[in-house]
Amino acid sequence: GDTNSTGDEQKKLDVLANELFVNLLKSSYQTCAMVSEENEKMIEVPVAKHGRYIVCFDPLDGSSNIDCLVSIGSIFGIYKRESDGPVSTEDCLLPGNKLVAAGYCV
Repeated sequence: GDTNSTGDEQKKLDVLANELFVNLLKSSYQTCAMVSEENEKMIEVPVAKHGRYIVCFDPLDGSSNIDCLVSIGSIFGIYKRESDGPVSTEDCLLPGNKLVAAGYCV
């Protein structure tokens, strides 16, 4: 299979989980950009659907260990965008103390 942005082998379930996250967040009207472990670059939401939040996530953390029957889940962090104008990669490079919310769902 392919590899993701961190060099891990992508499984079909990784790709499916990533597509679900991206499509649902794009249609939420709450996000302007996303950063996923499965993508090399920032994912920009169409301007017509822009919100004020940037979501960073690993849609299926631990998927390489599914065959070992260990827990897998989704990791996410949410930032409120601080700038105006077109979204840029710099908008996504915020420190942890700027997080609005973060979590891990098993």
